[in-house]
This record gives sequence, structure tokens and C-alpha cells, in this order.
Amino acid sequence: MCYSGFGWGNDMNNNMFNIKLGDLLGGISGAAVALPQSMGLGIVLFTVMGYSTSAGALAGMVGATILLFVSGGIGSTKAMISAPNGPMTMMLAGVMGTLSAQGFSSDTMALNLSAILITMGVFQIIFSLLGGAKLIKYIPYPVVAGLVSGVGILMVKSQVNMLSKEWDGFIPSSLQNFYPLIIAILTMIAMYIIPKLSQKKIPGAVGGLVIGITLFYTMLQLLPVNMDMHWVVGEIPSITNIHLGISLNEIALLSPKLIISTALALTILGTTDSLVTSLVADSRTGEHHNSKVEMIAQGTAEILIGFLGALGGWGTKGATLVTIEAGGRRFAPIIAGLFFLVLMLFAAKVGEYLPVSVLAGIVAMVGVGMIDINVFSWIRYKRTRMDAITALSVIAVIISVNLVAAVGVGVFISILLFISMQTKNPIIHRKVNAKQHRSVSKRTEEENSILDRYGDEIVLYELKGNLFFATADRLRLELNSELKQGELLILHFRRVRYIDMSAMIVLLQIGEDAKKKGCKLIFCHLHKGLGFGKKVSKAFKHIDSKRVFDHTVFPDSDTAFEYAEDKVLQLHGYTLNNKKEHTSIEENDLCIDMPDNYTALINTNSTRKELLKKTILFNAGDYGDSIFMVLKGSIEIRLNVGQKGYKRLAKYKQGTFFGEVSLVNPGPRSASAIAMEDCIVAELSKENLDKIEKEIDHELLIIILKRISIRLSDELRRSAVNIERLEQW
Repeated sequence: MCYSGFGWGNDMNNNMFNIKLGDLLGGISGAAVALPQSMGLGIVLFTVMGYSTSAGALAGMVGATILLFVSGGIGSTKAMISAPNGPMTMMLAGVMGTLSAQGFSSDTMALNLSAILITMGVFQIIFSLLGGAKLIKYIPYPVVAGLVSGVGILMVKSQVNMLSKEWDGFIPSSLQNFYPLIIAILTMIAMYIIPKLSQKKIPGAVGGLVIGITLFYTMLQLLPVNMDMHWVVGEIPSITNIHLGISLNEIALLSPKLIISTALALTILGTTDSLVTSLVADSRTGEHHNSKVEMIAQGTAEILIGFLGALGGWGTKGATLVTIEAGGRRFAPIIAGLFFLVLMLFAAKVGEYLPVSVLAGIVAMVGVGMIDINVFSWIRYKRTRMDAITALSVIAVIISVNLVAAVGVGVFISILLFISMQTKNPIIHRKVNAKQHRSVSKRTEEENSILDRYGDEIVLYELKGNLFFATADRLRLELNSELKQGELLILHFRRVRYIDMSAMIVLLQIGEDAKKKGCKLIFCHLHKGLGFGKKVSKAFKHIDSKRVFDHTVFPDSDTAFEYAEDKVLQLHGYTLNNKKEHTSIEENDLCIDMPDNYTALINTNSTRKELLKKTILFNAGDYGDSIFMVLKGSIEIRLNVGQKGYKRLAKYKQGTFFGEVSLVNPGPRSASAIAMEDCIVAELSKENLDKIEKEIDHELLIIILKRISIRLSDELRRSAVNIERLEQW
């Protein structure tokens, strides 16, 4: 075997052979933890397939060696030890058990095992390239907890079954048959006690292996039992006995449906477990892994393992943490791989002295550690009861059916939980009417009076979340009870992240409901992120050509509110200013109800300006010391945002005034003013106002300042309301 050509990363370009002592110690420590588990799990799987324990031990070691070299060499997670583990082994054992029950031969099962691992590796690489590794994060924790716990139970069960093969029923008939079970239990106890006594300096797997082997041979001398050659692994076969590749003549023996379904399940399970292990490693090393690179490395390793007919795996948390604690970093997995390779090449006879029961105890204890006992306590509390039911359902499927089905059930439950969560979340974030909130369009006193009285006829619904078949239908039911004759309903979509086809159909139905009840429907913020272009009606027509989308659409809520306010004013008999006419200074809010001599003074001392549409009256930053009265048209005040964007701060129509801050306190203009149509404005400067005060009548100045103060106080109240709305955002 040749393990060359690995990508070592940027940190190795300068000195590839700068292997630190920490890497050496970490690699050996990680290998010591992974070794018994790899051999034990290999025995679990390959004995199910009808092979010897020694063949299984070799398969586990080969799988670990390839994973360590490939993942450690081209992977992106420093110090992560990858090796055969429980979830993969239990899933494969279940599949092979099914094939065995159907009468498949050992070689045919080995062929299917290779095909599963190769397919899984390909899926992992494709999945990573498509960015699928990010989706794994969205699998709910209860599903993951159920999968891991179920696998732990299967691991314990598999070891009990293996040790009880020679029993008469479940209870051992004699001490001779009972001996392997005693050793397995003592090994488990040692795994539990040793880390506590050594203050976690000695890993449980290493302590269990040493104590278990010692007790196995010591108790043989003390108890009346005879050594049985089945109790040890036996000489590990030469690495040359590994079957390379898949013959084209054997393809007909494969089970495609079983291979694909198992590979998909393993891809989901393996990606989840490996990325969690990577996160654990990052938290201890302070590094940051690249999930795409890591999963490509893991997938490549699985393909190689499949061609060698060995046992696959992925990142293992226990061995990884031991490696990091011993100082291992970049080269530690490579050192661990070399450790496995040396054992296979030069220490094959070690297997003749390695008790199967000790390995069984280690595997069983690892399984016990995987069982999340919190799952059983969640059911006591109402808040976590659904999570408990989810986890226990996954566990039940694992035990009663198989792991492949459990992964499918887990994914299905994840989808149901997501849909349930989305349907329970409120769709309507906030509901406001024109009595509570107005557009920035400045109104005359008469207009404001009408809107104060009838403002509740304009209702804005700020929607949020995802609109799909379930949530959209709930929105329709909620709105149906709110639709009233003559009401203007604004649907605000800025917070909506996604709209599916079903939701668009429902929106068309809501429009039809509104028409039937004499309610005007207005849409705003149908942004590009929802898939709408410039022609919203065209997008709806593509969904349902029989229904016509003829509702008014605005880019933002402010213009939608302004439109609705105009409609309410018209509905209640108010005639909006004709664009061809203009109002006099006497009719302006600044001068209304003033004595004629005062308005005459303002008229005489102000300057008329005519502006064409889109003409800029002043820019932000320009010096200003005057107030403007709009006599014709409308002026929009804008705050520039970025190079081309802007935020509309206010719109002043005929009969209103603006620029009062600059009149009171001259200085740079805070925003720009632009004519929205052909306009006429009257400008009253501070110089002319001072002239009126000194030479003619100071009472006029007091009246003007009073009206400006009222305007500024109104603006301050409006700002407070807007700040409150922003806090609710």
C-alpha cells in the first residue's frame, strides 16, 4: 500500500518534517484509544458476516489506518482521530444481518459492504461540494440524541449476543461459559474507574485494555476454567490477504436499493458525527476547520476502504480528545496511522494473546457511554416532552427495525418538527393603523384631522417568517375575520424570508376575499429575495393564469401608507390639491389664520422659486438659514444611503412648510430636498425675518416661532414612536 501525495496544508510548506514531541505522544495516545475499539468493532461486523474474529480485527485496523492517513493528511481538522465507530458498525451489522438471513454468502456480503462504503464516499464528496455539510446543522438535537443512544444500546446488545453464543439460553450453564462475560464486565468496570483514579490522565479504553488482559490471564490461573482458543482474537492475517477492488463479474451480486439507501443514511449520520467531532477538536485546539475539505477527505478515505474490503468509520471524539490533551496537533493522526501500520506488518501474533472478551467489554462500555440518559428525564417536563418522544421514537425504531430505518425516521421527524415549529410561529409580527402610524408625507391640519378620525380604516400587517402551504392558509383565516367594508389593508413582506407556490395561490385567494368584502388590498416590500421581479403581476400569472393579480404594489411601507391615506381622504369627501393649481401663502400651515398684515409681511419678504420636476432644491451639507412654504407640487426630503440609495424622510405637499431647523439655527442641511413634480416654493430667510422683527413687528416673529415649536414637538413625538417601532423590529 502506498499513502503518498497527501495535501499537507499551508502550515507544512516550510518544514514538512517538523514533527513535534506533542504530535508523537498525541498520535500514540490516540492510536492506543482507537485500537481496541477498531478491532472490537471489526470483530462485531465481520463475525456477523461469517468471518473469523482475526479477520474482523484486521478489517478494523486497516480501516483505521486509511482513515488516519487520508483524513489526517488532507483533512482540515487538526488532531482529529478517525477510526471505525459504533454508529457505522451497528448500521452495517444490521444490513449484513439481513443479508445473512436471506442466505447470502460471506463473500457476497463483503462485496456489498465494499459497494456501500464506496457509494457512501462518493455521496459524501458530492454532498460536501454542494454545500450539504451546512444542512446537517439543522437536524434537531433530540433526533441526534436518539440515534446515538440507540446505537449505544445496539453496541451493548451485540456484545452480549456474541458472548452468549455458547450459553444454554441467556443464563450461562457453567463457570467455563461464564468466564468471558466476567472478563467483559471487569473490563467495563476498569474503564469506568481508571480515568477517575488517574484524574483522566489514563484514557478509559487504554486502562480497560491493560487491566482486562491482566485479569484474563491472572484469573485463568486462579479459577477452575480451561483456556478456549475462541476466547482470543487469534493471529491477525497478513495485510496481503485484503481483497482489492470489485470484479465486474461480481456486480450482478450487488443489491442496488440496499446499497444506496444504506449509503445515504451513513452519509447523513457520518457527516453529522464527523462535523461534531471537528467542532469538539476546534474548541480544544483553537483552530477552525473547513467542513467541505474535511468531508471530502472522509469521503475519499471511505472509497479507499471500500476497495480494500475493510471497515469504515469517521471522527471519534474520545480518541481525538486524548490526542489533543497529549499535545497532538497536525501530524498526530499520521503518527497514529503509522502505529496501526506497524502493528499490522510486524505484530500479527499479538492477536493470539488478545482476549475477545476484553475487546467486547471496551465496545460495550463505549456503547453505554453513548446512551444519553437525559432523554429519559425529558419526558417528565411538558416543555421537553415532545423532544423526549422524538428521541425515544428513534431509539425504538433502531432496536425494533434497523439503523437505516431509524435515520429515515429521524430525518422525517426533523421535517415534521420544522413544519410544526413554522406553523406555530406567529405569521403576523405587528398590526398598526393610521391612527398609530402615518407616512412621512406632511399633511395640512384639515387632512390630519380627517386621518385622526378615520385612520383605523388603514391597517398594515407586518408579516414574518416563511410563507408556505400551512402558514399561508393560517394567514388567510386570520385576515378573513379582519376584512371590513371600505378598509384598506396593507400586507408588508419585508420580514418574510420565503414564499412558496402554495402561498402565492393563497395570496391570490386573500385578494379575492378582500374584493368580495369591499376591502382594498395593498402589497409592499415584495423584494427580490422572494423571487419577484419588477412585474409582480407577471410572477403571480405564472403561478395561476386564471386568476388576475390587480392589486396595488409599493416598494416600501411609507409610500403604501401615503397612498392609503390619500384614498381615505377621498373616501371622506376631501379633495386633494390639484397639481395644476397652487395655494397662496395665506393658505399655508405656517400662515393660516394669521392677521392679513402679518401674511402680507411674509409675502413681501419671501422669495418665490419655481422648480421643475426632479430639480434639487438643496443638498445635504449645504448651508441653510431659511424656511420654505410649498405653494405648488410636492418636495421630498431624502437622506442619501450609499452611492445610489436613499431613505425618504418626509414629503411636503401644497400648504405645508419645511426647513424650520435651519431658520432657527442656521447651519448645514441634514438632508437633501428634491421636487417630485413642477413646484413653486416661497423661501423666507432668517435675514428677512430678523428685518421684520427689528423694523416692523416683533410679534410676527413670536407667532412664527410658536408654530415652528409646535411642528418640532410633533416631529419629536413622531420620532419617539418610530424609535419604539424600531425596538420592536
